[in-house]
Amino acid sequence: MSLAASLWPVLLLTAAMTALGAAALAALLPEDAAGLLRRHPGRRHPQGAPAQAWALSVTAGLVLFFALQLALDAAAVPWRRATLAAATLLLFLLLAAAAAWRLRAAAREAREARPADAAMAPSPPRHPPWGTAVVAAVTLAFTWAVSTRRIAIPDFVYHWGLKGKRYHLAGGIDFAFLADPLHLTDHPDYPNLLPSLYAATAHLRGWFDEVSMLGWSILFLLLIGLFARWALARGGARGAWLEAGTALVALVAGMVAVGYDLAGGGDPVIALALLVALPALLRSPGVLGDPQHTDPQLTDPRLDDLRVALAAALAAATKIEGIALAAVLLLARLWVARQAGDGDSRRRWLRRLPWLVLPPALVVLPWLAAAVHHHLFAAANPGAPAAGRLAVLLPAVAEALGTREWHGFAWLALLLPWPLAVRRTRIAALVLALQGGFYLAVYLGAPVDTRFYVLSSLPRLLFHLLLPLLVLLVLLTAAGSDRRA
Repeated sequence: MSLAASLWPVLLLTAAMTALGAAALAALLPEDAAGLLRRHPGRRHPQGAPAQAWALSVTAGLVLFFALQLALDAAAVPWRRATLAAATLLLFLLLAAAAAWRLRAAAREAREARPADAAMAPSPPRHPPWGTAVVAAVTLAFTWAVSTRRIAIPDFVYHWGLKGKRYHLAGGIDFAFLADPLHLTDHPDYPNLLPSLYAATAHLRGWFDEVSMLGWSILFLLLIGLFARWALARGGARGAWLEAGTALVALVAGMVAVGYDLAGGGDPVIALALLVALPALLRSPGVLGDPQHTDPQLTDPRLDDLRVALAAALAAATKIEGIALAAVLLLARLWVARQAGDGDSRRRWLRRLPWLVLPPALVVLPWLAAAVHHHLFAAANPGAPAAGRLAVLLPAVAEALGTREWHGFAWLALLLPWPLAVRRTRIAALVLALQGGFYLAVYLGAPVDTRFYVLSSLPRLLFHLLLPLLVLLVLLTAAGSDRRA
């Protein structure tokens, strides 16, 4: 069976999600879609605006498509090829109509607001995007590895993929399967984004093709590289630093995803969520203080709110630890907005809440209601942390940092105090520290063998934290290099 035959459902669904996300973003933020470049026609974003616009659109579309699946399931409409296609088309038409109306108004306002000397605005220098070329090369190499099925995470067999197959056969979320005590080891209380996505892919494919399901990990890895580049550009990296930082994140992500068999699991999605939110958590748009890198399309606080909201929704829809991450991201974004001065008044603060809360609420509330109603929360979930386990935890953490598939990069976690000490990266680093602290607290409270638990899971959890940390370390290194120059 050819790779193209397996991946075409993923490509088609990705195109549908891109259309949904682009229409939604244009309806919500028409100025960013049509007006801002007209106001500043001489400026061009040098870091690949079309690729970043696509990445944000497909991320928004992924959240919308899952919310649509949840709505169909709640309405007792079975997931079938026809029902999913009709519902997606209807939602797209509604969003496109709203976007067209908003875009016309935004374009009219942009023409009226255009300054007379706008054509003379300077254009920042362009550099060969070899970092993006590395992202593409890593993605192609990962695609080949996926085609072999050898890098599927074991959890795909008994957890993510198993539930996806059950949902495909049931035509929706199979709560009877999840509530069966025999399936306690299948994480019945987990959010359902990945299994639902696999079920939709299987409906489009015609059957549950493992390579088709693993193909979504290819998309996630590509998005990780693109959002890492965006975060670096927003942080002020330019030239060789931007390209090298992008390449570094892509290479490390590909190396660990292949070496540690992460395809088909939820860990790349959590890492992606952190990178989606990262630009909005930097204190100011330019760690290097270069006004050339202050692009109005990248600094609109509403767009930053939406980035964080989408990241929170993506994380919360994927894994239990993503629920905690979503809460941390929302609080961090409110703090950044307050520090920046764009959320001082109570009225402004209340106006931004829907942007932040609605996307994660669309996926969290249905999950919480179903988990409570069907008694899905496992009795073996961690309790209060026990300080006595520290003697076992700390050596196990050190052993996990030395996991050979990380090839030494995991030790960079010890450099987290550096971005914590720098004002402009402190909030982003604090998010990583709090999420890492949450993982350690779970280890201290879990009623299982602590050393085994750490060694069997921490190398995967580090994938969430190390990629955004690499971005922060590159930004700080570039800032120091610029000052010395």
